[in-house]
Amino acid sequence: MITYYQMTMADGTPLEYGVVLPDNYVAGGTHPVLLAFPPGPQTKAMVAAGMGYWGAEGQARGWVVVSPIAPGGTLFFQGSEQYLPEFVQRIAAIYPPEGGKLHVAGVSNGGISAFRIATMMPERFASLTAVPGFPQSSDYDKLDTLTHIPITLYVGENDTSWVERMAATEAELQRLGGQVSLTIVPNEGHVIQSLTGADLYDVLDSYREKD
Repeated sequence: MITYYQMTMADGTPLEYGVVLPDNYVAGGTHPVLLAFPPGPQTKAMVAAGMGYWGAEGQARGWVVVSPIAPGGTLFFQGSEQYLPEFVQRIAAIYPPEGGKLHVAGVSNGGISAFRIATMMPERFASLTAVPGFPQSSDYDKLDTLTHIPITLYVGENDTSWVERMAATEAELQRLGGQVSLTIVPNEGHVIQSLTGADLYDVLDSYREKD
């Protein structure tokens, strides 16, 4: 179940976000924390849609999943990223992340957003997962800041333009000596229907940094 909260940012802007807590949640305790950016317009409805990948399986596996809603409809790579450093800091205080770092993920526009925040604050994240997603040009130029974390990319075979951009991202990360995996999912388009929460968390669990 997704519970929604509202955080007032330093400039007074309200930022709403959804949270799914694990079955073994202990308030103030340390858990693996996934910051999951939603697809499309990054609205409340899109948070709920994105949680189809992250929510139930995360709850069962002991993860805290936090998914922010773009304030005022401004996407998290088109201006609302200005709020993310404060948001991440405050979320980490509420839900102390295992190993001191969060994991970041996103679907479509959320995948683009994941690259934006990871290149802004590379020291705060233990892994990055995009389903699909790629860095915009300004973030592509900063991929050298992400060579220390594993990056997992998924894209549907028929999602041609995204395949091209993500293959270029994989090649650049490999050139830089990064840890990157690109899976092109056969017979899938932009929305990858066959990818399950279990598939994603099998990978995420392997990236956990234990205390």
